[in-house]
Amino acid sequence: MTATGSTTTETVGSCPLDCPDGCSWIVTVTDGAATRLRGNPEHPFTAGGLCKKVNPWLRVAAEPARLTRPLRRVAAKGSTPSTGDPVVDGERRLSAFEPIGWDEALAEVADRFTHLIATDGPAAIWPYAGTGNVGFLQGGAGPAGARLWNHLGVSGHHITICSVSGHIGLSYTMGTGAGMDPEDVVDAGSVVIWGSNTLVANQHWWPFVEQARAGGAPLVVVDPVRTRTARRADLHLAPRPGTDGALALGLCRALIHRDTVDIPFIRERCRGFDEFAAHVEPWTPAHTAEVCGLQPRELEELAELLAADDNRPPALKLGQGMQRHAHGGQAARVISCLPALLGAFDRQGGGLVYSTDGPYRLNVAKAAGKLIDRFSAGRPRHLAMTNLVANLLDLDDPPVKALFVYGANPVVSNPDIDGVRRGLSRPDLFTVVAEIFPTETVDYADIVLPSTMQHEQWELNNSFAHLYLNLNRPAVKAPAECLPHTEMFRRLARAMGLDHPELYRNDEELLADLLDTAEYRKAGLGLEELARRGWVRVPSAQRPYRPFADGFPTPSGRFEFVSDRAEADGHGRLPEYRPALEAGGRPTMESAGGWYDLIANGSDWHINSVFAGTAVTAGRTVAPTVSVHPDDAARDGLADGDPVVVGNDRGSFTAVVSVDGGARPGVAATTKGWWSMGVNATVAERDSDMGRGAVYHDNRVRIQRVPSAHSRP
Repeated sequence: MTATGSTTTETVGSCPLDCPDGCSWIVTVTDGAATRLRGNPEHPFTAGGLCKKVNPWLRVAAEPARLTRPLRRVAAKGSTPSTGDPVVDGERRLSAFEPIGWDEALAEVADRFTHLIATDGPAAIWPYAGTGNVGFLQGGAGPAGARLWNHLGVSGHHITICSVSGHIGLSYTMGTGAGMDPEDVVDAGSVVIWGSNTLVANQHWWPFVEQARAGGAPLVVVDPVRTRTARRADLHLAPRPGTDGALALGLCRALIHRDTVDIPFIRERCRGFDEFAAHVEPWTPAHTAEVCGLQPRELEELAELLAADDNRPPALKLGQGMQRHAHGGQAARVISCLPALLGAFDRQGGGLVYSTDGPYRLNVAKAAGKLIDRFSAGRPRHLAMTNLVANLLDLDDPPVKALFVYGANPVVSNPDIDGVRRGLSRPDLFTVVAEIFPTETVDYADIVLPSTMQHEQWELNNSFAHLYLNLNRPAVKAPAECLPHTEMFRRLARAMGLDHPELYRNDEELLADLLDTAEYRKAGLGLEELARRGWVRVPSAQRPYRPFADGFPTPSGRFEFVSDRAEADGHGRLPEYRPALEAGGRPTMESAGGWYDLIANGSDWHINSVFAGTAVTAGRTVAPTVSVHPDDAARDGLADGDPVVVGNDRGSFTAVVSVDGGARPGVAATTKGWWSMGVNATVAERDSDMGRGAVYHDNRVRIQRVPSAHSRP
């Protein structure tokens, strides 16, 4: 009930964050103010619940520290020293700016961009978009900015920070990372979660896993850390970081030697099996166990579980964590061979899924304005977001002279944080940051533009873990002077004096462009119908869903144990194990006191760095911890609660020790994304084997106890 004369409405929307679950939500609005946010009970995957990261969304949106006016720098870049308290640091950062109006802010940006294009060429401008919003409209891969950037011909931008290596590795075998429908796991004979902490990072899939277990399917988790998910597994294997490919090769050999492979599927649907079978022969249980730091019986037990049910196939969920090392793409390529050997791709409930984004098939090219690109041969160059340091400090043809950062917080999220700070501190670099809060990246901005939040803007969202398309409608007006990214770029185009009409299409027109495909038209799914329903199952994934029924999207149309394309690209004809550069497999260092392979998983409390420095998050969390194995703690004189410095020659951060058995010997586990912590200061800016992905988990650090008021004498 509401008070007499008040008005209450409900608006269906969706979560925009970089999470597989792609939740549908409902915003309750009373007298123009958002008063409640809850999961949509009608959505098959969200099922009425949101995670604890998103539940306080409306409280976060109302925080006093939120940016609501454009700002211009009046003090030196990076001049705000950290206190260790992200909320206090954010408040202090604002003292380096003065508020200005939108016209003045965009006039300055337009003048700088126009001058740079005339003197250095458009490639000197780098639009740096991240995954803070993964929507098709306001997110970095959508038309927000893309139409303007295409028209200007600025440097192209590759979003390489998350999952690119795995996608490319899987493309050599399966042709895609979008395999089975994750909901179909309920019919699996066994479930393998490899490199994903599902209960934290993909929690809405967990009920489907539990339904499979209730039907008799055992759950296996492969992860160097005993995460919340691993603690719930029937079998947990904790290989050394970076040895996933070796483990998969050993499992492939074990399945072949057990004579449990699906010969009809292999002969009819695969390419190169005989060559692959000979290739894996050296990977005996003993050799595999030695490389991975496991016991041979663990390998045999997992092989037995995979092949145990003749009637129901195994389902593998491959997470992003296992591909964040020097040869992560190769590891994903090997792992995908397991369901192929068992014929799981052709059977209900079986197969592998890495990301479900492929079947959405929206018209991103039309929405992003490819038709107004002045450069028929494409952009003058493409820059990888994970090479930020090298691109800012070493690139000179031409040097990057301007950054427009949106949906990204590279001073927290990128590798080599110290190098990022050096690059962003360049006095000749003009940096614009569109943000919601005064992040550590804002500390290096010349101009700051205040962004809307999801419940204040139009958006279209997919998922990496289900097959439903979600429309987000603005439920309330944005506070003060906040604008969505799409409107920012329309206004910037006008400030630059550009007159192409395609630069000024409104949000609803851009959404219609995204839905303008033959599949969506045939299904009657235009913007009006989607707005009426709020979410729909994508037309290309109607049940029963058999993504490979007509063949695999590979050159041969088959699953490719051998790949000519991979060989031509320098990755070998056959999937193989290539060790990490720092992590795992180095016994001489593993016994060296104080040295660990560092794994930084997702936090329970925030997604990446989004909202990690807000008062709401600070009020319900404790200091970040680093977990070590009891044997390592005893060796290095560490105890619960000890303050420590975790670092290497690249950088360091402080944390509090937790001795809880969560990490295998030789591994230290922490969580990523915390402001004022700097986990990624220890990570090298170094490309993975495929797609220039980041190597967050290929990282060797030393942990040393430091004196403090709370440390032991």
